[in-house]
Amino acid sequence: GGGGGGGGGGGEPGRRAAAPLLARGWPSDGATLGGTVADYAEMLDALDDALDVSSPLRADTPVSMQVLVAAAADRSQLLLKAEALLPSLLLRATPLFALRVLPSPLSQSLSPAAGRRRRATGWLTLEQSRKLVLLGEREPAASQVPLVGVWVTGEASLDSAYVWAATARFSRLAAPAVTKAGPGGAFLLLVYQTPPAGEPAPPPALYEVAPAQAVHPAAAHTLYGVSMAVPLPPPPPRSDGADSVLFEPSACESPPLARLLSRRYPEASATATARFAAEATAAEATAA
Repeated sequence: GGGGGGGGGGGEPGRRAAAPLLARGWPSDGATLGGTVADYAEMLDALDDALDVSSPLRADTPVSMQVLVAAAADRSQLLLKAEALLPSLLLRATPLFALRVLPSPLSQSLSPAAGRRRRATGWLTLEQSRKLVLLGEREPAASQVPLVGVWVTGEASLDSAYVWAATARFSRLAAPAVTKAGPGGAFLLLVYQTPPAGEPAPPPALYEVAPAQAVHPAAAHTLYGVSMAVPLPPPPPRSDGADSVLFEPSACESPPLARLLSRRYPEASATATARFAAEATAAEATAA
């Protein structure tokens, strides 16, 4: 996701987020790059800042990423490793029949397509007649009423890093005095979808969002990464305009990150270690 800061998230759709590019020496095995404890500490701090509910959600950094790069001595290739650090949280969105939205300057500004060109998010509450009320991220009323979810605009698809970050951030608001989450921590997501150019804006879509099983349920965070060797000079752009080098990260492990998380989140790390040990014991027993 792209864009700059500001009270409502800001940013222009289509702009890509920048990730720190960290130069490394060519690895001794010629194949593996790895981050240091300091690298992952910066990623963890950046993630906490990105999902901090006391600050506007920045559209340019909804997730914490870094790219490690090393060049071969003969300059024949680059070795790249892209990593993203995320909370160990999967969210499942179920479409609902839309509730009525209480008219306000904010909700009316999101009705036309022109009002959905910039990424923005905020909070949802319910008034007495069960109509949804949209609140801005910095509205004082957001700290005085029970919150039932979030609204998001500026995205053409529900499957975007910005929408995920807005919902993941709300899931951190666990205090009953702050939110009115449903069973299992479920809450509402109201999406004002950005239509294609020249088309009218569709009605807002309402979803119930509930936490699903995480990739590593007992761990506080999950690292996603992918490594790739890129020949030099790099491949030319494809004729269809698509990127010639694509990254498809998957969940992975890092000893330096594990050491860092064990210090910052000792309870979660101990639980994860016990669970993995139990799974290994069960697997050995099954094999025997």
